[in-house]
Amino acid sequence: MTKSYETILVEDRSKTRWITLNRIKQRNAFNLPLYRELREALLGAEEDENIRCVVIRGGGGNFSTGNDLSEALGKSFTHTYKPPRGFITIGNQTCWTIWQLKKPVIAAVEGYCLGGGFELAMTCDFVIADADAKLGEPEIRFADAPPWLISPWIMGLRQAKHILLTGDVISAEKAMSYGALTEVAPKGELEKVVTKLATKMEAFQPETWHYNKTTVNRVYEIMGFHAAIELGVDMFATIKTTANPLKQELTERINSEGFSAAIKWAQARFPKD
Repeated sequence: MTKSYETILVEDRSKTRWITLNRIKQRNAFNLPLYRELREALLGAEEDENIRCVVIRGGGGNFSTGNDLSEALGKSFTHTYKPPRGFITIGNQTCWTIWQLKKPVIAAVEGYCLGGGFELAMTCDFVIADADAKLGEPEIRFADAPPWLISPWIMGLRQAKHILLTGDVISAEKAMSYGALTEVAPKGELEKVVTKLATKMEAFQPETWHYNKTTVNRVYEIMGFHAAIELGVDMFATIKTTANPLKQELTERINSEGFSAAIKWAQARFPKD
């Protein structure tokens, strides 16, 4: 019997553990409890000898809209942006847990998969998206940066720069062409396609995918993956603490108009895609 959580749902189907992000009203935006509980559930799956595969998905029709900025930045906003250290630490720890997990992890993506949610999904060993999914790093448009800088490792140079310099939200089809996805499932068939892959993973001896996953990851680490992630943390902290006019006006609007209105104002500065 699996443990009950406040921000996730956990269900075992055969030898696969399905973890569902369950902050539906917030479109599964990550707060600290969600990061902590997801990491705990992942470690629990690793320790359970009956579990051969893990699936991470979002409830309510969306994978995740990223970090919950209203909580990451705090309830009181000032002109001095302090980096949300809690989110950097626990968010990256959760991604490292996926990276290092001795069992294959599948991200089942539908709806929005943005920001921190996008980075977490890209860390999984397989990423299968519904045909209507939307993916990207739109926080770039709010003078932000990803603390888990994985995009350059899974995409080509041009594709990573498109994602990280424009903040565009792209379709599943384009994400597939960028190398960000393993497969695009036909509309409405995401669970069926993910289940088929998970069942295949269950048939392997654990050592097979454990050693092969470790070997592939180690190759990337030799090429500098770990150092690049740490550099991303430094850049994230730097951009958070570097003043600019957009941040100042965004802060003023958050304090006077509210968080949602301020974000809509910032987004409206850009032409529609």
